[in-house]
Amino acid sequence: MDDKPDQDLVAEVLGGNTESFGELAARHRPRIERLCKRFFSDGEMARDIAQESLIRAYTALGTYRAEMPFRGWLRAIVVNLCYDELRRRRRRPEELVGDFSAPEVQWMQLVNHATPEEIVGESEERREAHDLAHRLLDTLKPEDRMVMVLKESEELSISEIAATLGWSEAKVKIRAFRARQALRKQAERIFAAGRSREQ
Repeated sequence: MDDKPDQDLVAEVLGGNTESFGELAARHRPRIERLCKRFFSDGEMARDIAQESLIRAYTALGTYRAEMPFRGWLRAIVVNLCYDELRRRRRRPEELVGDFSAPEVQWMQLVNHATPEEIVGESEERREAHDLAHRLLDTLKPEDRMVMVLKESEELSISEIAATLGWSEAKVKIRAFRARQALRKQAERIFAAGRSREQ
């Protein structure tokens, strides 16, 4: 069963064999959870959204078209759920620049010249980078955060992001530009706060 293509498993589910969805879920859950964790530092929330994504996928399976990759279709569901959650819990940036842990301060000294994009990209390698990346990403508007995570962490192209979010490529490019500008501005604030804390 492991060797069956996703499309065959989908056809089996639609044909009445609901157990085949368990195989689809097991196959894609790790990737879904990893994507959710790129948007939310709270592991429990990421798992909840991953689970909700699988439920949504199951109930919407009839809308899946076999000519498109199942993985891309599923990613669109996950991304849209994350986007909805980001819009629900949107906070003001000023509330997010608070005290830093000693490891964060130490790491900030090392990356003082790194770009915010590099910090986001590095976030899977180091815990301090992960925390700082989420702190930076938390300051972005939900639309900008979606584009930044999909572009820098998921390494999707502009056209892939546009297809996933249902936006025009022009909108994605504008959002990517705005996200980079906002991240740089926020990174400067964070680094300045870290430096003043040391003095």
